[in-house]
Amino acid sequence: AYQRTLVPDQTPWDDYINGNLNAMTPEQVNGWNQFNGIANCFKCHPPPFFSDNDFHNNGFRPWATDPGLMDTTGLNADRGKFKTPSLRNAGLRDRFFHNGAFENMFPAGVSNIYWGGGGTFDDNLDPLIVPLRNIPGINREHIFEFVENALTDPRVKNELPPFDRPTL
Repeated sequence: AYQRTLVPDQTPWDDYINGNLNAMTPEQVNGWNQFNGIANCFKCHPPPFFSDNDFHNNGFRPWATDPGLMDTTGLNADRGKFKTPSLRNAGLRDRFFHNGAFENMFPAGVSNIYWGGGGTFDDNLDPLIVPLRNIPGINREHIFEFVENALTDPRVKNELPPFDRPTL
């Protein structure tokens, strides 16, 4: 029950959505507009939770060695699918993807997967994943500035209550 009270909803994005147009930097606003627009990130990471709680294959790992959801369902259609993580406080993470393969989102790491339209193992690639590099006007630096900073709750970043990691 206590865990359910920990809602990191005091981010610059939350303030911006609630009417404070100065809560995000111009780069973050541009990143939000692209995230929620031409980049189509919102299809798998819809606000306010920034996760659709569904399973997708981004082609990052070969499903034969990393079967994902198929391991549970036994369905061939679920091969290589993993649950979409929330992007809230993603800027505070030190590892990314289900196996912790990347240490950063940008400039290398996570951004390269989506910049290229998914990983090289695209046998069951989700059709929602398209190469961002082919979309005119995309600024991935701004998208990642939005994700890394505008979705970070300063209470979590600074370990302030109720995110001060109490111990028993």
